[in-house]
Amino acid sequence: MAKLAIIGGGISGLAAGIYAQMNGIESEIFESHSVVGGQCTSWKRKGFHIDNCVHWMTGTSPQKEIYKVWQEVGVIQDPEKDIIRHDYFLQVDIDGVKAHVWRDLEKMRQELLSIAPEDHKEINNLIKLIKKFQAIELPSMFPQEQMGFCRNMKMLFKMLKVIPAFAKYKKLTLEEYAKLSKSPIIHQIIYNYVPKQFYVISAFYMYAMFSMGNADLPRGGSDTITNRMRDKYLSLGGKISVKKKALNTEIDNKKITKINFTDGTSVEPDYVVIATDLKVAFDLIGHNYMDNNLKQAFANTKTHPVFSNITIYFGVDCPTNDIPTMEIFNCEPYKIVDREHNVVIVNNYADQPGFAPEGKGIIQILMVQHDDEYQYWENLYKDPEAYKAEKQRIASEIQQRLEKHYPQYQGKLSLVEICTPKSFNRYLGSYKGSYMGFIQTPYAPKLVHHGNVEGIDNLCLAGQWLQTPGGLPNALVTGKFAIQRLIKRFHLADKFRQTN
Repeated sequence: MAKLAIIGGGISGLAAGIYAQMNGIESEIFESHSVVGGQCTSWKRKGFHIDNCVHWMTGTSPQKEIYKVWQEVGVIQDPEKDIIRHDYFLQVDIDGVKAHVWRDLEKMRQELLSIAPEDHKEINNLIKLIKKFQAIELPSMFPQEQMGFCRNMKMLFKMLKVIPAFAKYKKLTLEEYAKLSKSPIIHQIIYNYVPKQFYVISAFYMYAMFSMGNADLPRGGSDTITNRMRDKYLSLGGKISVKKKALNTEIDNKKITKINFTDGTSVEPDYVVIATDLKVAFDLIGHNYMDNNLKQAFANTKTHPVFSNITIYFGVDCPTNDIPTMEIFNCEPYKIVDREHNVVIVNNYADQPGFAPEGKGIIQILMVQHDDEYQYWENLYKDPEAYKAEKQRIASEIQQRLEKHYPQYQGKLSLVEICTPKSFNRYLGSYKGSYMGFIQTPYAPKLVHHGNVEGIDNLCLAGQWLQTPGGLPNALVTGKFAIQRLIKRFHLADKFRQTN
């Protein structure tokens, strides 16, 4: 059996390991952290469960290819029990006026028209666009170069409905598209919780996936995804070594011949998958192997920016069933890194079993941080007292606004956890603290990397950074694609097997 070393035990690494074992390739995952999961992570704090990843998961519709992949890796086992479905994606509250992104698009259209009749033209157009983008599919069975003529034509046929919309809106950011409407409610529905320079097509796609039942929550959050993939991998005979941080690689005759770890050990694999952030990957093999497209992506923060979050978790001394699962409300302005914010984004975990002690609740606050703000947190972290004080200040500012918006929680909120972009970087090695990949913008073509590295034949890359804008589905499929590429390149199996 061939020996495959997988560097990185996140979703991509686990997917690569699962499909390697399915195809008779002996593999071992080397993870720098004490647990696998990567960005798909959670932990316990003060009796509460902290989930710092999943806000929604693409691939919950049996009609889409990626649903089958989630099944194959063990994440979706019983759809009725494993998936939490909501009637609406989020609630927006601007000065007491509430609007929703409903799964029922006609209901959403009627509600928005009643709130902002002056925007009737753009509201009707938005609903039409969301319906059209329901046809979009993330290719999940084979990497593009292995799809063949028939599969490519089938994919193109599905895209025909949206090609005119791509042509019309391909140069617009979320902010520019939102300006076509007058109502601040519509603006906030478009912006939701991602940066305003994000490609507007991504918003159409996101709401299309939700409205058609292809974007929901896994019951148990990040733990369900990570633990089930880990268990699937181990059940197939895979091996996991944790606290094994790769230091560098030795390359000879266009092959990685040795991987050295910081603990002084090393392995000599036949094949390698690096399933980490791209910055980490090229730190290991040498930046001289980075192709021009990736070099330009890292160099140009306008065309390929990244973003992170400050995430704050408040325990609530009572159940939180009376507030939306996700809500964005406007508030008195507050400053973070000299940038003014005037909304609060709340995730409520009331429907996740075991996330809070009996009779209590836990809510998460999201605050977007741009890549040019990361250096502030990097510098501040060097002064532990100042770093701690700033986190406390921000938490206090947010708590005041929460208690004003939810008066029933006055005196019932307690700070459980706060993470900054530096937290993501410190614990996960994330480039500039980003928990996704490069942002898709209208300033450059969509980044889709083939995972191959010119000059290193026995290596394939995997991970969300290979396809903008990253996220769980891209992490999943690129792990799978890495194995398909290695199998075809080295004839490691007569046919790629996708099920046991």
